Amino acid sequence: MKTLVGLAFLLTLSCASGSIPVASGPVAPETIDERWSLHVVTVDADGDERVTRIWIAVLDGDPILRTGESRWWENLQRDPTIRIRLSGTDRVYRAELVTDPSQQVRIDEVFLEKYGLWERVLFSQERGETHTNYARLRQ
Repeated sequence: MKTLVGLAFLLTLSCASGSIPVASGPVAPETIDERWSLHVVTVDADGDERVTRIWIAVLDGDPILRTGESRWWENLQRDPTIRIRLSGTDRVYRAELVTDPSQQVRIDEVFLEKYGLWERVLFSQERGETHTNYARLRQ
């Protein structure tokens, strides 16, 4: 059991540390959408990177995300640059905040389609009201 715990700890550290190359060029939307979750990287006010695992989906070819009040969301308010970590490489995006209620509903519907019962159980609110913050990512 100790070995499994130690291995899990090392894997966690390896995901959040080290020098990660940054690639240019577009990523196929299905490459992002086929993942259950992935890491996003933002920059804290003190300059440190914040690596966060989130659910992510795709709407009209763009990655979309949502969250409540969180440190990484605060980072996007200050600097809308966000990186998506895929297969050991970061891809740079710019977050566009989504404030239109009809677009928030569309985003929640996409998450419901992707995550099904998990989405329904964890976020039983009306579509468009499951989170306080929504964003579309553009390259």
